[in-house]
Amino acid sequence: MRKSLSFLLLFVLIALAAGPVTAQETPPGLEDGKLTIAWIPKALNNPVFELGRDGCFAAAAELTEAGPYEVECLYMGSVESDMAEQAGVVADAVAQGVDAIGISCNSDVGCEDPINSAIEAGIPVMTWDSDSPGSNRFTYLGVSNYLGGRAAADLLIREMGTEGRIALLTGVPGAPNLEQRIQGFEDYVANYPGIEIVTTVACNDDINLGVQVVEETMQTHPDLDGWFFVGLWPMFAGRGAMPLFEEATLVEDGMTNVAFDTLPIQLEWMQDGLVQGLVGQKYWGWGYDTVYMIYDKIVNGTTFDSWTNSGMDIVTISNVDAMAAAWENSDFTQPLPPAYPPADGQFTIAWIPKALNNPVFELGRDGCFAAAAELTAIGPYEVECLYMGSVESDMAEQAGVVADAVAQGVDAIGISCNSDAGCVDPINSAIEAGIPVMTWDSDSPDSMRFTYLGVSNYDGGKAAAELMVKEMGEEGKVALLTGVPGAPNLEQRIKGFEDYMADYPGIEIVTTVACNDDINLGVQVVEETMQTYSDLNGWFFVGLWPIFAGEGAMPLWEEAAQAGMVTIAFDTLPVELDFMKKGFLQGLVGQKYWGWGYDTVYMMYDHILYATPFEGWTDSGMDIVTINNVDAMIAAWENSDFTQPLPPAYPEE
Repeated sequence: MRKSLSFLLLFVLIALAAGPVTAQETPPGLEDGKLTIAWIPKALNNPVFELGRDGCFAAAAELTEAGPYEVECLYMGSVESDMAEQAGVVADAVAQGVDAIGISCNSDVGCEDPINSAIEAGIPVMTWDSDSPGSNRFTYLGVSNYLGGRAAADLLIREMGTEGRIALLTGVPGAPNLEQRIQGFEDYVANYPGIEIVTTVACNDDINLGVQVVEETMQTHPDLDGWFFVGLWPMFAGRGAMPLFEEATLVEDGMTNVAFDTLPIQLEWMQDGLVQGLVGQKYWGWGYDTVYMIYDKIVNGTTFDSWTNSGMDIVTISNVDAMAAAWENSDFTQPLPPAYPPADGQFTIAWIPKALNNPVFELGRDGCFAAAAELTAIGPYEVECLYMGSVESDMAEQAGVVADAVAQGVDAIGISCNSDAGCVDPINSAIEAGIPVMTWDSDSPDSMRFTYLGVSNYDGGKAAAELMVKEMGEEGKVALLTGVPGAPNLEQRIKGFEDYMADYPGIEIVTTVACNDDINLGVQVVEETMQTYSDLNGWFFVGLWPIFAGEGAMPLWEEAAQAGMVTIAFDTLPVELDFMKKGFLQGLVGQKYWGWGYDTVYMMYDHILYATPFEGWTDSGMDIVTINNVDAMIAAWENSDFTQPLPPAYPEE
């Protein structure tokens, strides 16, 4: 959870404290004015849990100072990691009458009965660090090990380059958290054919065995270019324990090594030049965030998803001293500086659409400019959005635009590809030149881009079907209009629509017609379908092609629409909003065009400066528009300002 959210909560609490708290306003169990949280680690003899304990104490002190309740963090646990002993600790917490429990489980199954018993006694429980998904805990606070693996791979590539032979060291083979890290690492590296994973060795979480297998691997593969330590086991043996590893790393142009966790011993190894990148869990946040989350649940009635992402710390030589200072002071309240700060204080992003002559891309450009201005105002870096593109949608011209961006020395590129295959070489050339690239709107999945920001067309189709049912009812005849048959995005929308409608046997899809993305052909096939099926109750326009022809172009369709026929369409362009105001369209499913620019800038900023990892696909979300919120969408277009949330499509819900 972000520190800013905690500060916001404090302001709210201070405001509440200004007035008296009545009995009716007091949450059950807090009549005595005190909230006691048992914070239970796997064991007491672990420095990362002691750091989490400090975070727990800090959050409790902050909330107590803000009022109106006194908040206490009870640090309770067994000396060793033992499930039976931990179950006893939970029972002791229940017997003491604590108000809530946060626990890191020694066993997912073994924790089920203790957690459920506490909940049955009226004590809410959440897990952190180590989960018990089969229990009734209200959420789990933990890192995404898969994303952690992707972050490690990204760090290795930044430091080593896009070619090399690497080895992986894991702990206990098959351990879920380690396997997820390895999978994320392998998936990311798969985009870089010049990188070869030559071996993965295991140490069974044993320090000495870790030293042994690393040194044996160095003998077998003396030409290694890098390592990914999925955990830090052999580092605990200290300097000098792995002479072959150290020698290969410290020579000029030596090995590049990345590891999971950010413990002090690893920070020392980084300062000594033996490790170039670290992916760390937020140990302090395990305690700090747990207290705030429990407080929010009990006092404010906040609900949480089953899994709450605790986030990660990415450490390089640029911010290792700040992380070391945080450990020394046991104070992690300050944000970690960037892992890769821009050397000149400027961060320039080339934002490249398919073409410059398209209003949706101009809207995305405005979002790009807005995000750059916001980040510049926040500081300390100046952020610039370069709007670059060819006039027409042409892959050869777009490749030239990418080359121009590289020649100008931009720091990052965000691109909507005219061709998925055609974009591969331009994107990969930029990346090989040291410029990270992401795609938006239109992807190039075979390239080395770090993520794709786009809508789920399948979910968009389901959303269109849901709108159809809401507006038309559960019975009727429906026709579909698509563009180029077989186009992946359109086929996914159709599949989502059909899958949703499968639950409504009273609705019949009588035909699907195609217009090959041609406006005039779209008009023609819609009107012909209206003649063939004069009793149609609805249409799903998978794209808006015939609407561009303007009012009066489809008289049969317009007449039926005015008489009650329902039409749902993809996209939320001004021409469609006007058609909705006139009663021709009843529902629209829109892509977040402004967000293509705005979100891309923030994502690239976070990824490049802070090495924030992203999945291969990032969902850009959708806008759902009906007559209830169409005026708000029109105003957003007129003002080119999409910063405000769109009002509900169906307010009564």
